[in-house]
Amino acid sequence: MIGIIYDNAYLEHKPPRSHIENPSRIMTIIKSISGTVTMEKPINDVNEWLLKVHDEDYVRRIDEACDMGYVFIDADTYVSPGTCKAARLAVGAVLKGVDKVLSGEWGTAYAVVRPPGHHVGRSGRALMAPTQGFCIFNNVVVGAVYALEHGFNKVVILDVDVHHGNGTQEIFYEDPRVLYVSLHQDPLTIYPGTGFIDDVGEGEGEGFNVNVPLPPFTADDAYMNALDRVVWPIIEEFRPQLILVSLGFDAHMLDSIANLRLSLNTYAYVFRRLRNMIGKVRGVVFVLEGGYNSDTLSRGSRLLIDIMSNRDVEIDEGVTQTEPRIMARVNSVIKDVINTQRNYWHLA
Repeated sequence: MIGIIYDNAYLEHKPPRSHIENPSRIMTIIKSISGTVTMEKPINDVNEWLLKVHDEDYVRRIDEACDMGYVFIDADTYVSPGTCKAARLAVGAVLKGVDKVLSGEWGTAYAVVRPPGHHVGRSGRALMAPTQGFCIFNNVVVGAVYALEHGFNKVVILDVDVHHGNGTQEIFYEDPRVLYVSLHQDPLTIYPGTGFIDDVGEGEGEGFNVNVPLPPFTADDAYMNALDRVVWPIIEEFRPQLILVSLGFDAHMLDSIANLRLSLNTYAYVFRRLRNMIGKVRGVVFVLEGGYNSDTLSRGSRLLIDIMSNRDVEIDEGVTQTEPRIMARVNSVIKDVINTQRNYWHLA
């Protein structure tokens, strides 16, 4: 069973001017899935868990910014009077999702939230990134910490947003309990400029950070090959109890913010593979990150619900093919990732 966690407070995180990350993103999702699945509210009281991840000074600065009204805290990231409540409830949605799968009530949860979170480190900007990339609190990281203190000891964070989750990498870089796996567009070509193959973790966390940076114009066939040769084998060897997914629909070919060429066929492949892991893992919690094309957000979210509900689906997009020149570069990346990660995992 899949359930949705959502709150109308997410609509009150409003930009002071035209901005690609705006309330319409989740309005279109909720409209498309309303009435198709159980929907619940987030946990309200999250401050204890927020402060296990973010510095108290950072949280205070965000609260002060909310009190100021409509302001930009950096070139990309804004705060409005409704942001602090929305951001806390975005965290609370992930905590509710973890509770639902921990109890066995749901096999899958989908936290339809904003603002997004995976670019935020302990004190805001992470790994020298120039901005926080629209993010306020790291929703998925707080969820992972919550899970680790509620009976789980091995958690995977799978990040399929087109951008690298630099905040997530930073926070768990030395923690072997959390395996962070990110497929993203080549950081030399896109924000935040992080997520290289040789970023494998440090100390006890060495080997538990996996980056698969893909060249622009990578399409379905090449992306699925990277999943099959790198991602699924490592996750299966790690044997997690819980999988958290930073779900960005911005790797889709219709999204204007990046340059990957995925269709919904790749997303369906990811959803089916994760669905089939339930039983081996206690559950899967999807957390909305990026995605800025309304049609893709609505159809992709409905696809997720249908697949996780074991309903037959037809995808009205053909499988995209990677041009030979780009495919050669993808194959080179996959080879380099395998050679690097073979120090820690059994990869063919």
